[in-house]
Amino acid sequence: MTVSQDNKPVCGIGAVSRITGIPIDTLRVWERRYKLVTPERTPENKRVYTSCDVNRLSLIKKLVDQGHAISAVAQLSEAALLELMQIHPEIMPGVSPGHSPIQTLVYGDSLPFLLREWKDDLCFLDLQGVHRSFADFQSAVQVQKPELLILEMPVLSDENIEALRELIFRSAPKRVLVVYTFGMNSLINELDRMGVVTLRSPVTVKQLAHNCVVEVGNQSSTQMVSTKDHLMLKGVQARRFDSEMLASAATITTKLQCECPKHLADLLFRLNAFEDYSAACENRNDQDAALHRHLHLETAKARAILEDALEHLIRCENIELV
Repeated sequence: MTVSQDNKPVCGIGAVSRITGIPIDTLRVWERRYKLVTPERTPENKRVYTSCDVNRLSLIKKLVDQGHAISAVAQLSEAALLELMQIHPEIMPGVSPGHSPIQTLVYGDSLPFLLREWKDDLCFLDLQGVHRSFADFQSAVQVQKPELLILEMPVLSDENIEALRELIFRSAPKRVLVVYTFGMNSLINELDRMGVVTLRSPVTVKQLAHNCVVEVGNQSSTQMVSTKDHLMLKGVQARRFDSEMLASAATITTKLQCECPKHLADLLFRLNAFEDYSAACENRNDQDAALHRHLHLETAKARAILEDALEHLIRCENIELV
């Protein structure tokens, strides 16, 4: 620890993480995305924080733990943060007047049983279904289009995060909550970039309640960032062909004995892969993040155009995809 020119102590990111309880990776993401504080930099380009920065971050962490969305509190002044703390420091959330129960679907092994035990405390949730099979959960989500998804993922993996990304694209929920037990920081950060709220197991009913209800009633689907931000804002559609459908299209020969379906399917496979890659690509700074958002958006636009072409071909040739 050193002393700044205004005689206030400053400390590094590791110390700030220990003081505030904010993981280092989360702190970096919050700073980059929401500009909570602007730490100074040492000649070695390491972050250093003033005592005011630490106080502000501590307040924000407490409010987030109470259930406030980071996006809702990140730009508030310290006076506003303190006022918010005083208004309802320990209030359990519920459905405010004029708001309907939150349409919710749940996936997991043990979580459905806990939700049944906690049903009185979670009465503001309209549980439209609980599923232990992910395939059944996927089908239900795409048909019912609920506002809130709650998933239990004991071990986070690239595969289940990609499956969740695809599901969000197709169903556009207002909020997604993942309860996990083990997971690498890189995967947790990826979920954060997707706009998914993560809670480490075991969770309490209070934690779950706060994180389920915050902003769901008035949150637009465009606030689920990274997986579909900018896409939904610009009107770009979610993917209309999954991998199985594209594989089916690639094996079809048209009446004209051409291979257009195969070539279109191949192009869409490649565009889908690059779309996912640009969304998950590592960012060194804000310029990198802006570049990858642009690449993600433009790739999605190109993909949507080719999906239109494939749909037109399917209609003209009376093709049925498996």
